[in-house]
Amino acid sequence: RLFLQSPLATRLRRHAPDNLASLLGFFTRPPQAVTAALLGRISGDGPGVAATDLARLQLPTLVLGHGLDLIHPLRHLRTLARAIPGARLVEITPKAVSPQRYRDDFRAALAAFLTGLS
Repeated sequence: RLFLQSPLATRLRRHAPDNLASLLGFFTRPPQAVTAALLGRISGDGPGVAATDLARLQLPTLVLGHGLDLIHPLRHLRTLARAIPGARLVEITPKAVSPQRYRDDFRAALAAFLTGLS
């Protein structure tokens, strides 16, 4: 209840309802002590990959995202796509806007990416 009244929950409810739904699922995920420890480590973690390592990647890379994901902001995805040579960034419809368009966009982007590999 405290979290739902917080400024973060209010912001997520307004701008990223899918992120809020995901976070709320963690409150009831057993075992709670393990989940709390995991979330603590994740929140203090970064991608764990240096920019120099990303620049050396030589493999086809698709980066997908949308503007309503406050957990994985589009600006981070753009930075990631720029860091990987030849990476392709595709912005898709957020689930909060249309779950069906989200799935359709995701499938279309993945199909186009895989077709381009052959």
